[in-house]
Amino acid sequence: MNKLNFKNDKNNGMALISSCLQFSFTCLMLFPTFNVYSQEKELLITTEDAIPLSMSKDNGKTIYGLSADKVHELLHRSHINYQMQSMSWNRAIELARTQSNTCVFSTARTDDREAHFKWIGPIAKGDWVMVGTSDKLGKITQLEQIKASHIGVYMGDAMGEYLTKRGYHITTSYDDDITIKNLVVGRLDYWASDSNEAAAIIANTNLKYKLSILFTFASSDYYLACNPNVGDDVIAMLREKLTEIKADGTAAKIEAKY
Repeated sequence: MNKLNFKNDKNNGMALISSCLQFSFTCLMLFPTFNVYSQEKELLITTEDAIPLSMSKDNGKTIYGLSADKVHELLHRSHINYQMQSMSWNRAIELARTQSNTCVFSTARTDDREAHFKWIGPIAKGDWVMVGTSDKLGKITQLEQIKASHIGVYMGDAMGEYLTKRGYHITTSYDDDITIKNLVVGRLDYWASDSNEAAAIIANTNLKYKLSILFTFASSDYYLACNPNVGDDVIAMLREKLTEIKADGTAAKIEAKY
């Protein structure tokens, strides 16, 4: 082993200290700390209960699903501290829009939302469908047939924006159960929803003989959308890890579960 010989000489000592400092600085430049992508505060990740993209159990302590599992994986691989919370969609997306260090999923990327977020994705995809009473199955097959009808949409959902821009009459609600009840009793004519969520809700509420998915009117990619104040390095790392889980088969395994 080679050893440094320290001589009790003032000039030599100062030269040695200077050399050590220069070496340390060089090392820091060449070998940055491991967690380059850590943020000052942990991220808050907001979402909603939306089968099969994000669901909760254990009184909301555990959030899982096709999108949720991917987001967990991205954050774990990126070594980012975070907490995930499920809430109403309107509140979830508003927090991400207005609060630093906050991201929201599963978010449809629309023109009105584009400038308000930094986008990671797509993390999932969904078909938008129109649900009506089963007697209309096969008879109502396109949007143009229901131009004057009253359509129920979840508050803050991109489907409401899509339909409103095209001149359709929508009624919003914070609770899909209320929308479904109003549809069954005739206060609403139709309900616009994600196909998987609509199918699951109809099955779970034993309404499959009363309500049917009539047709698909659009489809959308879904993203993890982050507040603009989330660091670009964090966004870059999350995008990199999304590419990684798609390439190594992890994303496909998650999708196969649901």
